[in-house]
Amino acid sequence: MKKSLFFILALSAMMTSCADSANKNAEEATTASDNTEVRTVECVASGDVVYVDLDYIMSSSKLYATEGKALETKMQEFQTRATAAQEGWAKKEQNLAQEYNKLQNEAMKLQQDYEKGLVTTLKAQERQTELQKKGESIQTRMNALQTTVQTEGATLQKEEQALSEEQVVLMNRFQELTRKAISELNADKRYKMIINAVSVVDAEPSLNISDVVLKRVDELYTAGTLE
Repeated sequence: MKKSLFFILALSAMMTSCADSANKNAEEATTASDNTEVRTVECVASGDVVYVDLDYIMSSSKLYATEGKALETKMQEFQTRATAAQEGWAKKEQNLAQEYNKLQNEAMKLQQDYEKGLVTTLKAQERQTELQKKGESIQTRMNALQTTVQTEGATLQKEEQALSEEQVVLMNRFQELTRKAISELNADKRYKMIINAVSVVDAEPSLNISDVVLKRVDELYTAGTLE
């Protein structure tokens, strides 16, 4: 999946010690290290240790197809709107700042021209009045922009929080389905350890039970287990 819209949380591994199937009399005839090696091989070979790819299960599940994709679309649309709003505010603020700087330069030039006697007092006063009105207009628009940013920003923040909550709920629903699926599939304790694929460095593909878990997750979801 893309930049993780969904942050898959690792399920707690269901761990119990491997059953010792070796004959006690045979154990006594071998060294402790030999026993350890034999037990390890037996556990893996018999499928006692398996793993699941939670990211794969989530992205392939009916839960994601029904609820996840819709939420992802909503979040993408929100991000587009939020980015556009922020860029729009920044552009307006930049324009007002440029307008204000230009006004300051005009006021400075007027002062210099007046001091040099290049403009009459009456003309200087008239020009000063014009500049003051422009300054007031800029300030009014700046205040309005700040109000807009605060109001619309608060609305966007609430929407972001709501989407965040939806994402958390979706992940909780996925985790609950996965927990139930694994619990049912391993009710007979056939697997002594089930680990998350992100922790696996190397393993036989046959030890990957993700498809089996996915099938059960979909069955539980279709049956309305979460309702």
